[in-house]
Amino acid sequence: MKTVQVALVVDTSGSPLSPEKQLVVALSKVLSKRTRVNSVTLLGWPILLLRMEDSGGYLLIDETGKLDTTFNRTVLGDYEHYLDSFSKVATPDEFLNLVRKIPWAEPRGKESVRLKGVIGDDITTLLKNPSMSLPVQILERKITEEMASLEVEEWKRLQDVVNSELIKVDEYIKSFIAISDTFIGKIAEERQRIESLYDQEIDKTRGELEQLLKQRKPVAYEEVKKKVLEFAPKLSEIYGVIAKTRLDAESGSVSQRQVSSLESAKDKLMKDLEAQINQALEPYRGEIRVYKEKIDSLVAKKNQELAQVDSKLEASRKIVNEVKSALESVKELKRRELNELASLARRTIYIDEKLEVILPLLVAKDDYGFTQVVSPLMYRGRNRSLLGFGSKLENMYTVIDEEKIASFSVPSVGLQDNVRGLRQDIEKGIAWLEEEGWRIRKLFEDFYF
Repeated sequence: MKTVQVALVVDTSGSPLSPEKQLVVALSKVLSKRTRVNSVTLLGWPILLLRMEDSGGYLLIDETGKLDTTFNRTVLGDYEHYLDSFSKVATPDEFLNLVRKIPWAEPRGKESVRLKGVIGDDITTLLKNPSMSLPVQILERKITEEMASLEVEEWKRLQDVVNSELIKVDEYIKSFIAISDTFIGKIAEERQRIESLYDQEIDKTRGELEQLLKQRKPVAYEEVKKKVLEFAPKLSEIYGVIAKTRLDAESGSVSQRQVSSLESAKDKLMKDLEAQINQALEPYRGEIRVYKEKIDSLVAKKNQELAQVDSKLEASRKIVNEVKSALESVKELKRRELNELASLARRTIYIDEKLEVILPLLVAKDDYGFTQVVSPLMYRGRNRSLLGFGSKLENMYTVIDEEKIASFSVPSVGLQDNVRGLRQDIEKGIAWLEEEGWRIRKLFEDFYF
């Protein structure tokens, strides 16, 4: 299996610096604290990269066994039992009551699975710059290829489980929709039955009313006509008298009061006629009102019963949509779990089926017993300040993905100083940084040499 060591320090284009330059830039970061350093160790953290055929990404395995990933899987509710329970339900009301009792969005719990050695954070930016090897002390490897393969199988198993759950939730949604459609269909059928029943009765009553009108209107016509003819002589007489009196009043031979008196007599006569006409029609109107009240009562009852059914139909559709939404949220949860697992297979620059990448870290201990850990850096280039003064040493470098390296717990014991013996390389690096405008020699002389 191929082993690659990546750079501790790269330039702004991502190319590794030469080993002595990498070493002196990393040491400069340590010495920027201006505390005397008495021990420096170049560590190599071994990481196994295993390529996944399906995605082409790599699972990153911490061979030291210090890092791992815990995957929390939501355990689905017993949806099969929930759906089976509807087989015992006969009516829409029973269906609604049961739906409301079921905790559709509540899982049965959580299952935590530890993937030992699998690195959860995406540290590929730290692994993409192969370099000439630094004289690192490689940490003890505690996870073998065989052990890593078992974790890969567990990772694949978890994906299969979650993917199967995702498919099942989709099937549960379809089953629930089919069941709910059956009961909603029953409510719709009930609505049609009620509407048809009342419409038939209303149409029958309207038909009876039409038949009554067909019978009564000719009779009423003759009776009213007879009444009007009875009043015709009196009306013609009074209208003739009124006509003559208006002419006399116009000539001034009679007063307007006489015209008004005749007008009042005419109005009384018309009222008497109207009253007798209404009296003749009243029996027929009474018969019509009976039918009309019956029709109005049937329409009101129909609308009342349809409103109750429509309310039940609306409640059913609403709760069905709520259940569908709850199951969709469970489905989305499973998608996120699947994506979480799949995302552990990271894309890298490598094409090997498997390889080991050594991640260098520089560990320094000072006189006060404090430990500094320098992770991969980017050298930012020449000091642009005049004569190298006035620029902070921190401007020399940028830490690459500093938050991702925080989980790498470096041992505090058992470290050998493997840097102090590299004085010649350090001197070369100092000379180069001095040429780059970084006045660091005195810093090394005061706090390291």
